Amino acid sequence: MKSAREIARFLDEYCTLLELNGADAFRTRAYANAVRIFDNFSENIEDVIAQDALTKIKGIGKSMSALVSEFAREGTAQAYEKLRAETPKGLLDMLRVPGLGPRKIHAIRSGLGIEDLEGLSAACRNGQLDALKGFGKKTQENILKGIEHIKRYQDRSRADLAHQSARHLIEALEAHPATQRVEAAGSLRRRRETVKDIDIVLSSTDPESSTNCFVEHESVSEIIQRGQTKSAVRLQSGIQADLRVVSDVEFPYVLHHFTGSKDHNVALRARAIEMGMKINEYGLFTDDKRIECADETSFFRALGLDFIAPELREGLDEIEAAASGVLPKLIREEDIRGMLHLHSTYSDGADSVAEMAAAVQKRGYSYMGMTDHSQSAGYAGGLKVDAVRRQWDEIDVLNETMAPFHIFKGIESDILTDGSLDYADSILEQFDFVVASVHSQFNLNRNAMTERFLRAIEHPATTIIGHLTGRLLLDREGYELDHEAIFEAAAKKRVSIEINAHPARLDLDWRHVQHAHQAGVVISINTDAHHLSGLDHLTYGVGCARKGWLASQDVLNTLDVNEFGRFLRERT
Repeated sequence: MKSAREIARFLDEYCTLLELNGADAFRTRAYANAVRIFDNFSENIEDVIAQDALTKIKGIGKSMSALVSEFAREGTAQAYEKLRAETPKGLLDMLRVPGLGPRKIHAIRSGLGIEDLEGLSAACRNGQLDALKGFGKKTQENILKGIEHIKRYQDRSRADLAHQSARHLIEALEAHPATQRVEAAGSLRRRRETVKDIDIVLSSTDPESSTNCFVEHESVSEIIQRGQTKSAVRLQSGIQADLRVVSDVEFPYVLHHFTGSKDHNVALRARAIEMGMKINEYGLFTDDKRIECADETSFFRALGLDFIAPELREGLDEIEAAASGVLPKLIREEDIRGMLHLHSTYSDGADSVAEMAAAVQKRGYSYMGMTDHSQSAGYAGGLKVDAVRRQWDEIDVLNETMAPFHIFKGIESDILTDGSLDYADSILEQFDFVVASVHSQFNLNRNAMTERFLRAIEHPATTIIGHLTGRLLLDREGYELDHEAIFEAAAKKRVSIEINAHPARLDLDWRHVQHAHQAGVVISINTDAHHLSGLDHLTYGVGCARKGWLASQDVLNTLDVNEFGRFLRERT
């Protein structure tokens, strides 16, 4: 039986398909309302469906009730499958273009007969969209930029999706009796935010049997290559996975080689040559004699280097740092002591404050910061002042019953276009802390957007800047900013900048994390969890921090509850 949240996502997709096919506004509005109903559904949905009581819910008619019931029980619905089959795939691709919603796509289709990205791109270049209402020159330029972005990243997948796919394969290989060692390699192991494919390195006592285990796994949709040492498959997720099978003696060298990056490997080969050695995929050699290394630690040691964590292997001075013994002791997930950017049912979260607090406490953390959306965020059920006060009262009660675990009273306050925050100062100063974020007006130019953030940083209530660039991986580029100016201002005002750990964001980008730290900025790692499972996204944020060379002491929420409380008091 599907959950209410899963039903909401299904209805949202069904509504999108209806809009793409030109359904009338009254009908699509009914489905959009139903999405909100099931997103905030508090009753036991299984019981409601079993009692055939869906139609008793205001806004749920007979046809929608039948659709929801069928989906909840079967995992799909005939009407959905029929509508999906009738919808050209190209229209779904067009949905990925920023600024193009289903209504606009339907207008393009009905007005110009365009049903795919290629046709849309040609129409924009030729100015054909001028004939349609609401599609001016600037809009067409933005559409072209969006299409270019899609094409640039069309063969890549988000790290979390790749990790999930890799985990199933690796678990199966780990359980196989012939397996000696197995590990993911490539950009996945280096904790990149997106990956092109999955690389797995395996040592085995029975290569043929291990290969069979890999290519015959239930997640495989297509066998691309099947060989004694190398195999490649296409997974049902659409991601390609490659397997290298080697002897256990070769394993450390092959693992290092296929972990990469290319720039790291080139620099390491140059160092080996300087030392009178050579490296290839199967070993480290003096003359023709392989230097035996049991693991990567001994491999690096043979080259006069401290162990270089996979996250740092990007050809960015990590070899020089390892040679000098100045690599940082990178932060670990277990170093995090509190969760600071969380949402509840007070705004657009799926779980209550109490449920979020219990889940955070159960995971071993000593505190959390509740930061529902602020009042201008109508799209997300932002809190009016009376709701803020109700939440504070609830938190006071929970802090009494859950002590020593502590809930800090926070808010995710929208940074308005002029850089101000969206409560009166008399309210803002009563929060324990404020996450200030941009959720609107993404199209400001570089100077205007930078000034917007600088003004927000200057506000005495601002504690943390949330998801700085606003990017959505593979979907939306971040807006342009003067990062250095923002880092300098944040360091001066002791304002933290978060790594938003949601795998669709990972914002700050790891390439900026080290620069922010060097500028004196305190980084926080926040899940931005809107439901309990979102707490698990912490691992991606920590990976990003590690790629940015951060140690435990560089991260705000590695402080214990008393230290964090002191940090907040000393800022004011």
